[in-house]
Amino acid sequence: MALIVRRLLDSEGELYLGIVNGAIRGLAATHYPPDLIEGWVVPITGDSLRELMQNADREIRLVAERDGVPAGIGALVVERSELRACYVSPAFARTGCGSALVAELERLARERGLTRLELSGSLNAEPFYTALGYQVRERSDVVLRNGVRLPAVRMEKDL
Repeated sequence: MALIVRRLLDSEGELYLGIVNGAIRGLAATHYPPDLIEGWVVPITGDSLRELMQNADREIRLVAERDGVPAGIGALVVERSELRACYVSPAFARTGCGSALVAELERLARERGLTRLELSGSLNAEPFYTALGYQVRERSDVVLRNGVRLPAVRMEKDL
């Protein structure tokens, strides 16, 4: 099965949020109760798509495709040395899509002179990031844009 990682197109905001929401609902539900899951997902509306595509943090956004089918997304914020996002559709979990996204984000970070990446990961994603060499820095809550407090793990890795 062919796997490619490419840049997110300006026209793919709905795809991006769809993958994020599908991953949250399908993969994080084992670690979070339904009310936190629903507080975490981003409703796909004209406003949320406009905000996403304005890209105020200048994220570098990627899409992983397996045999031409969008399977995951990733995002890097260079100015913050932050691996901002890595979400994979449940149907493509554990097929190498997430690892490929992180590898490309790390490559792009190194290319831009970064020597370390930090992230705030969900509890269900901690083993994934640990397997890729990230280490736990602290456990704390992330406050989502709707005010919901989500237990998370802050991790880091030297590149």
